Amino acid sequence: METTTSNNVKKGITVFIFGLIFVAVSAVIYSKISNKISPQSGVGNREPVVCSSDFSAYTQLIQNSEHDVKLIPVRKSMYVEDGQFKNSQVIITKNETATSKVACGYLFVRAGTTDAGAVKSWEDVVIDPNGFGGHLNPLSAISVNDGDKYSEYLYALNKIQYWPTHNRQSINMADWAALLNVSETVPFTIAFNSENPTGFVDEVSIAYKCWDPETGKENNGCKLVVSQPIDQTSPLE
Repeated sequence: METTTSNNVKKGITVFIFGLIFVAVSAVIYSKISNKISPQSGVGNREPVVCSSDFSAYTQLIQNSEHDVKLIPVRKSMYVEDGQFKNSQVIITKNETATSKVACGYLFVRAGTTDAGAVKSWEDVVIDPNGFGGHLNPLSAISVNDGDKYSEYLYALNKIQYWPTHNRQSINMADWAALLNVSETVPFTIAFNSENPTGFVDEVSIAYKCWDPETGKENNGCKLVVSQPIDQTSPLE
């Protein structure tokens, strides 16, 4: 009886030792295999191209004027009269590069009224690219500067919040950086929702970074250009 118990104990110890050896060897082999795989070699491990949500990152980006396209470069009179947007414009943007795409960016807006200065709480700038925009929500802006003569807004291009209509009953969000890559051209309708006839839009511009979808790396290959703007009168929505 004692001999049988002793044999069972020895067998148990032997199995336990072999188990430890198996685990140790497996760990060494796995470690060697893992070390051969570069953390940058997989698609999922690519470093994303980002545009930080702060004004300083924007000012640094626009130092490269090639990646700062102005949809409205100079002051344009815009307001609402008799339920119509006056002097609203349609600006066509064109992506001239197929191998490089827009990765991220910023939307900069400057608007106001001559006699009252900064944009009031009941007023807003309307920007609608191809049905994916509307009355911009200033509360979603990265930066807001309400001065004596005008208001300035800076938005993250991939997180544009807007009200579809002037009633402001619901808020939508759109990724305009992705939208600019969907088709070769994107029409932007721009207006100013203010009944003050001295209303104006000084500037609407897009600053952006580019990337190569094949490699996932940032580059300078993409380019947005603006076609001749078209003046129009459109109904207030």
